[in-house]
Amino acid sequence: MKKLTIILTIALFAFASTGLKAQTAEDKDVKTYSVKVMFHCANGKALLEQELPKKRGVVSAVANLETKIVEVKYNTSLTKPETIIEYIHQIGYLTELDPAGTTLPKKACSHDDNPTH
Repeated sequence: MKKLTIILTIALFAFASTGLKAQTAEDKDVKTYSVKVMFHCANGKALLEQELPKKRGVVSAVANLETKIVEVKYNTSLTKPETIIEYIHQIGYLTELDPAGTTLPKKACSHDDNPTH
C-alpha cells in the first residue's frame, strides 16, 4: 500500500509540473498592447471589452473610461498591434494613432449626432 501511495504521489507531481511548463510557454506568447481609443461612455467601454476578445489572437481587453486607454492582451503568434488597431476600427472607434480627419464607415456611438445619448 505504501508503494502505491508513493507511486501515485510521484505521478501527481510529475503531471502537475508538466502542466505548469505548458502554461508558461503559452504566457511567453501573450503580450499587452495599450492604446488610447476615442470612446465616450460606459457603452463604448463595454463594447470594446466584449468585442475585442472575439477577434483572432486577442485574449482580453480592458478599457479605462477615464483615461480612454484600452489594454489588450494578445497572442503574438496570432496577431500584432497593427491588426488590433484594425479590429478597433471594425468595432467603430478611432485611436490616438489615426491621422486627423480619419473617418470610419461604421461609427460605434452617436455622441456627435446625439448629445443626449
